[in-house]
Amino acid sequence: VFLLINVTMTKFGKRFFAGCCSNFASKYNDVSNSLKIELFKDLNDMKKGEKISILEIGAGPGTNFKYFDREALVQTVEPNLHFAKYFDKNRSKFPKLDIKDIKEGFGEDLSAAGIADASVDAVVMTLVLCSVRDQLKCLEEIKRVLKPGGKFFYMEHIIGDEGSTIRTVHKLLMIGGFWPFMADGCCTDRATDKVMETAGFGNLEQKKYDLPISENAGIPFKLCGGIVKPHLMGVATK
Repeated sequence: VFLLINVTMTKFGKRFFAGCCSNFASKYNDVSNSLKIELFKDLNDMKKGEKISILEIGAGPGTNFKYFDREALVQTVEPNLHFAKYFDKNRSKFPKLDIKDIKEGFGEDLSAAGIADASVDAVVMTLVLCSVRDQLKCLEEIKRVLKPGGKFFYMEHIIGDEGSTIRTVHKLLMIGGFWPFMADGCCTDRATDKVMETAGFGNLEQKKYDLPISENAGIPFKLCGGIVKPHLMGVATK
Protein backbone atom coordinates (compact mmCIF):
# COMPACT_ATOMS: atom_id res chain seq x y z
CA VAL A 1 0.00 0.00 0.00
CA PHE A 2 2.78 2.45 0.98
CA LEU A 3 4.66 1.61 -2.21
CA LEU A 4 1.54 2.32 -4.26
CA ILE A 5 1.05 5.66 -2.49
CA ASN A 6 4.70 6.56 -3.05
CA VAL A 7 4.56 5.72 -6.78
CA THR A 8 1.27 7.62 -7.20
CA MET A 9 2.55 10.73 -5.40
CA THR A 10 5.83 10.66 -7.31
CA LYS A 11 4.06 10.44 -10.66
CA PHE A 12 0.99 12.59 -10.07
CA GLY A 13 1.73 14.44 -6.81
CA LYS A 14 2.59 17.83 -8.28
CA ARG A 15 -0.44 17.80 -10.57
CA PHE A 16 -2.69 16.77 -7.68
CA PHE A 17 -1.13 19.38 -5.38
CA ALA A 18 -1.67 22.15 -7.94
CA GLY A 19 -5.40 21.37 -8.08
CA CYS A 20 -5.82 21.06 -4.31
CA CYS A 21 -3.70 24.12 -3.60
CA SER A 22 -5.66 26.25 -6.08
CA ASN A 23 -8.88 25.32 -4.30
CA PHE A 24 -7.31 25.96 -0.87
CA ALA A 25 -5.86 29.31 -2.04
CA SER A 26 -9.29 30.59 -2.98
CA LYS A 27 -10.70 29.74 0.44
CA TYR A 28 -7.56 31.10 2.09
CA ASN A 29 -8.18 34.44 0.36
CA ASP A 30 -11.71 34.48 1.74
CA VAL A 31 -10.55 34.23 5.35
CA SER A 32 -7.42 36.35 4.85
CA ASN A 33 -8.96 39.09 2.72
CA SER A 34 -8.67 41.95 5.22
CA LEU A 35 -5.17 40.85 6.20
CA LYS A 36 -3.99 40.76 2.59
CA ILE A 37 -5.47 44.21 1.96
CA GLU A 38 -3.46 45.41 4.98
CA LEU A 39 -0.30 43.60 3.83
CA PHE A 40 -0.34 44.98 0.29
CA LYS A 41 -1.27 48.56 1.20
CA ASP A 42 2.36 49.68 0.94
CA LEU A 43 2.70 47.91 -2.40
CA ASN A 44 -0.26 49.82 -3.79
CA ASP A 45 0.96 53.12 -2.33
CA MET A 46 4.61 52.95 -3.39
CA LYS A 47 5.72 55.12 -6.35
CA LYS A 48 2.24 56.54 -6.95
CA GLY A 49 1.51 57.16 -10.62
CA GLU A 50 4.33 54.90 -11.82
CA LYS A 51 4.19 51.40 -13.26
CA ILE A 52 6.17 49.34 -10.78
CA SER A 53 7.78 45.93 -11.26
CA ILE A 54 6.54 43.10 -9.02
CA LEU A 55 8.07 39.63 -8.71
CA GLU A 56 5.97 36.93 -7.08
CA ILE A 57 7.86 33.80 -6.05
CA GLY A 58 5.71 30.68 -5.85
CA ALA A 59 2.78 32.43 -7.48
CA GLY A 60 0.84 29.18 -7.84
CA PRO A 61 -2.61 29.90 -9.28
CA GLY A 62 -2.16 33.69 -9.08
CA THR A 63 -4.61 34.33 -6.28
CA ASN A 64 -2.68 37.40 -5.10
CA PHE A 65 -3.24 39.33 -8.33
CA LYS A 66 -6.54 40.70 -7.05
CA TYR A 67 -4.64 42.61 -4.34
CA PHE A 68 -2.30 44.41 -6.77
CA ASP A 69 -4.59 47.40 -7.17
CA ARG A 70 -2.38 49.51 -9.42
CA GLU A 71 -0.55 49.54 -12.74
CA ALA A 72 2.32 47.06 -12.58
CA LEU A 73 4.45 44.66 -14.54
CA VAL A 74 4.22 41.30 -12.79
CA GLN A 75 6.76 38.51 -13.20
CA THR A 76 6.25 35.15 -11.53
CA VAL A 77 8.56 32.27 -10.68
CA GLU A 78 6.99 28.91 -9.85
CA PRO A 79 8.59 25.44 -9.55
CA ASN A 80 5.33 23.57 -10.30
CA LEU A 81 4.11 24.32 -13.82
CA HIS A 82 0.96 22.28 -13.26
CA PHE A 83 -0.41 25.54 -11.83
CA ALA A 84 -0.29 27.09 -15.32
CA LYS A 85 -3.94 26.56 -16.27
CA TYR A 86 -5.17 28.02 -12.97
CA PHE A 87 -2.65 30.87 -13.30
CA ASP A 88 -3.79 31.75 -16.82
CA LYS A 89 -7.44 31.77 -15.75
CA ASN A 90 -6.69 34.24 -12.94
CA ARG A 91 -4.39 36.36 -15.09
CA SER A 92 -7.18 37.01 -17.59
CA LYS A 93 -9.26 38.72 -14.87
CA PHE A 94 -6.80 41.59 -14.37
CA PRO A 95 -6.12 43.38 -17.67
CA LYS A 96 -4.72 46.42 -15.81
CA LEU A 97 -1.79 44.28 -14.73
CA ASP A 98 0.92 43.40 -17.25
CA ILE A 99 1.34 39.80 -16.07
CA LYS A 100 4.05 37.91 -17.93
CA ASP A 101 3.99 34.17 -18.58
CA ILE A 102 4.81 32.01 -15.60
CA LYS A 103 8.51 31.07 -15.37
CA GLU A 104 9.72 27.78 -14.00
CA GLY A 105 12.22 28.33 -11.22
CA PHE A 106 13.10 28.37 -7.54
CA GLY A 107 13.47 31.14 -4.98
CA GLU A 108 17.01 30.05 -4.16
CA ASP A 109 18.21 30.73 -7.73
CA LEU A 110 16.23 33.54 -9.32
CA SER A 111 19.03 34.25 -11.79
CA ALA A 112 18.26 30.93 -13.48
CA ALA A 113 14.77 32.32 -14.15
CA GLY A 114 16.29 35.47 -15.65
CA ILE A 115 15.68 37.87 -12.75
CA ALA A 116 18.48 40.45 -12.79
CA ASP A 117 20.13 42.33 -9.94
CA ALA A 118 18.21 45.35 -8.57
CA SER A 119 15.45 44.92 -11.16
CA VAL A 120 12.18 44.83 -9.18
CA ASP A 121 10.38 47.24 -6.87
CA ALA A 122 8.55 44.57 -4.87
CA VAL A 123 8.82 40.85 -4.18
CA VAL A 124 5.80 38.88 -2.95
CA MET A 125 5.64 35.46 -1.28
CA THR A 126 2.62 33.94 0.45
CA LEU A 127 2.72 30.40 1.87
CA VAL A 128 6.00 29.69 0.10
CA LEU A 129 8.83 30.12 2.62
CA CYS A 130 7.45 26.99 4.29
CA SER A 131 8.55 24.90 1.32
CA VAL A 132 11.76 26.42 -0.07
CA ARG A 133 14.79 24.25 0.60
CA ASP A 134 16.95 27.07 1.98
CA GLN A 135 15.17 30.08 3.47
CA LEU A 136 18.29 32.21 3.95
CA LYS A 137 19.52 31.59 0.42
CA CYS A 138 16.07 32.52 -0.89
CA LEU A 139 16.08 35.73 1.15
CA GLU A 140 19.55 36.60 -0.15
CA GLU A 141 18.20 36.23 -3.69
CA ILE A 142 15.26 38.48 -2.84
CA LYS A 143 17.63 41.18 -1.59
CA ARG A 144 19.71 40.78 -4.75
CA VAL A 145 16.82 41.37 -7.16
CA LEU A 146 15.18 44.21 -5.21
CA LYS A 147 16.01 47.78 -6.16
CA PRO A 148 17.42 49.97 -3.36
CA GLY A 149 14.46 50.77 -1.12
CA GLY A 150 12.47 47.90 -2.64
CA LYS A 151 10.09 45.93 -0.44
CA PHE A 152 9.50 42.25 0.27
CA PHE A 153 5.89 41.37 1.22
CA TYR A 154 5.28 38.01 2.87
CA MET A 155 2.56 35.99 4.59
CA GLU A 156 3.49 32.57 5.97
CA HIS A 157 2.45 29.89 8.41
CA ILE A 158 4.98 29.22 11.17
CA ILE A 159 5.64 26.74 13.96
CA GLY A 160 3.50 27.17 17.06
CA ASP A 161 4.78 28.89 20.20
CA GLU A 162 6.89 27.04 22.76
CA GLY A 163 4.77 24.84 25.01
CA SER A 164 1.69 24.91 22.77
CA THR A 165 -0.20 21.84 21.61
CA ILE A 166 -0.03 22.95 17.97
CA ARG A 167 3.78 23.11 18.19
CA THR A 168 3.80 19.45 19.23
CA VAL A 169 1.50 18.63 16.29
CA HIS A 170 3.82 20.52 13.94
CA LYS A 171 6.82 18.49 15.11
CA LEU A 172 4.94 15.20 14.88
CA LEU A 173 3.88 15.94 11.29
CA MET A 174 7.55 16.32 10.32
CA ILE A 175 8.58 12.87 11.60
CA GLY A 176 9.82 10.79 8.69
CA GLY A 177 9.12 13.66 6.32
CA PHE A 178 5.39 12.85 6.34
CA TRP A 179 3.97 16.35 5.86
CA PRO A 180 6.55 17.53 3.28
CA PHE A 181 5.86 14.36 1.28
CA MET A 182 2.11 14.86 1.36
CA ALA A 183 2.20 18.65 0.78
CA ASP A 184 4.88 19.09 -1.89
CA GLY A 185 7.70 20.11 0.42
CA CYS A 186 5.73 22.17 2.93
CA CYS A 187 7.28 22.15 6.42
CA THR A 188 5.30 22.81 9.59
CA ASP A 189 8.28 23.43 11.88
CA ARG A 190 9.77 26.67 10.53
CA ALA A 191 10.28 29.73 12.74
CA THR A 192 10.22 32.11 9.79
CA ASP A 193 9.78 35.09 12.10
CA LYS A 194 13.19 34.38 13.64
CA VAL A 195 14.79 33.82 10.24
CA MET A 196 13.49 37.16 8.97
CA GLU A 197 15.09 38.91 11.95
CA THR A 198 18.52 37.63 10.87
CA ALA A 199 18.08 38.09 7.10
CA GLY A 200 19.78 41.48 6.92
CA PHE A 201 17.05 43.74 5.56
CA GLY A 202 17.37 47.48 6.20
CA ASN A 203 13.97 47.64 7.88
CA LEU A 204 11.59 44.94 9.06
CA GLU A 205 7.97 45.19 10.19
CA GLN A 206 6.17 41.93 10.95
CA LYS A 207 3.47 40.52 13.18
CA LYS A 208 2.28 37.10 14.28
CA TYR A 209 -1.39 36.17 14.32
CA ASP A 210 -3.75 33.19 14.08
CA LEU A 211 -5.33 32.41 10.74
CA PRO A 212 -9.06 33.21 11.08
CA ILE A 213 -11.17 30.18 10.18
CA SER A 214 -14.89 30.58 9.62
CA GLU A 215 -17.36 28.31 11.41
CA ASN A 216 -18.91 27.73 7.99
CA ALA A 217 -15.69 26.47 6.44
CA GLY A 218 -15.67 22.94 5.08
CA ILE A 219 -13.98 20.14 7.00
CA PRO A 220 -10.93 19.89 4.67
CA PHE A 221 -10.20 23.62 5.03
CA LYS A 222 -10.78 23.51 8.80
CA LEU A 223 -8.33 20.60 9.05
CA CYS A 224 -5.60 22.14 6.91
CA GLY A 225 -6.28 25.63 8.24
CA GLY A 226 -6.01 24.34 11.79
CA ILE A 227 -2.60 22.85 11.07
CA VAL A 228 -1.28 26.13 9.65
CA LYS A 229 -3.13 28.40 12.07
CA PRO A 230 -0.06 30.17 13.56
CA HIS A 231 0.78 32.85 11.00
CA LEU A 232 3.18 35.64 10.23
CA MET A 233 3.01 38.59 7.84
CA GLY A 234 5.35 41.43 7.22
CA VAL A 235 7.15 43.90 4.99
CA ALA A 236 10.94 43.97 4.74
CA THR A 237 12.74 46.87 3.05
CA LYS A 238 16.09 46.54 1.33
